[in-house]
Amino acid sequence: MQISTHNNNRYRRTAFRPPIIFLCIPMRISLLLFLLLQLTHLQAQEFNCYWICHPEADDSSQIQFQHTYRSIKRPQQASLTVASTGRFQVFVNERNVSRDVLLPSMAHSNNTAQAISFDITRFLDEQYNTIAIWYSPIEGIKTDKQISACYSGLDYDGKPFSHFADGSWNCKTTGMYTLPGNEEYIDGRRKNALWKSTDTGNLDWKNPCTSSDTTHFTYILNTSIYPSQHIVKHLEPVNISTDNLGTHVDFGRTFTGWIRITLREAKMGEEIQIGGLTYICTGEMDEQACRKFTYDTQKTVLITGDSDFKPEQIQSIEGLEIVPYIHNSYLY
Repeated sequence: MQISTHNNNRYRRTAFRPPIIFLCIPMRISLLLFLLLQLTHLQAQEFNCYWICHPEADDSSQIQFQHTYRSIKRPQQASLTVASTGRFQVFVNERNVSRDVLLPSMAHSNNTAQAISFDITRFLDEQYNTIAIWYSPIEGIKTDKQISACYSGLDYDGKPFSHFADGSWNCKTTGMYTLPGNEEYIDGRRKNALWKSTDTGNLDWKNPCTSSDTTHFTYILNTSIYPSQHIVKHLEPVNISTDNLGTHVDFGRTFTGWIRITLREAKMGEEIQIGGLTYICTGEMDEQACRKFTYDTQKTVLITGDSDFKPEQIQSIEGLEIVPYIHNSYLY
């Protein structure tokens, strides 16, 4: 399968940082507006944000970013604010900081980037704290402003600290791609759980570059209440049949979300198509194939594969129904 790796032009450095707003109006009104901002989100023009990207940034590759911060003792409090022009997942010390499967993301119909501020205090360790971000581009958005991140808080003796993601971080490609037509390509052979740990082994890390895209994006800073998406139901097929076209799966009703299949004894390098997902097998005894950053609306799905694929390799098929909802908690 041919993967698009269109390289964008190199861009020059720009920046953005959450704005400080001074309200020269009565205190009661100021307090009311402040509370309204906390209950919704903050929208402003970008400035003073340090955008970084993989040195070979393109419009389809999913990228992993990672950095370990060292402290004398466990910080008293810490937050992580991440802005992106695509989709992303955030991990602190190998733990996913959000239960949502699809966080707010930029829409290609406008120039509004999304930022989320997470309270990560409960994930912190004593001396070493590793922040890891998995980034996916969004179809139709041409920029190398991939992520901007700020790790800040109070250290063990109450002194404030702040660190921006910069060229000292690590980044690498994943063998996974977000493709035109709402499709996704995942090479399972490239998966490595160590990428988000303090000890990453011998992974092929590179240092990220500063974005030089001169485009200015409006951004929304989400705090405790924002629109997000989560899994609400696991669906079982009502009918499965196989013919010379492949394996036909019918879930009985239309739903929006993912199809996840469990495979047994698939060969390493074996290629399987599940709707809009192309999956390359690891060759492990059991493995699962599922989208990560894209989703589709379907009632039926056709599963096919290359010459190594056999329908009997499929051990289970399930639909994961994803719905939008309003996230309303400081605990992610």
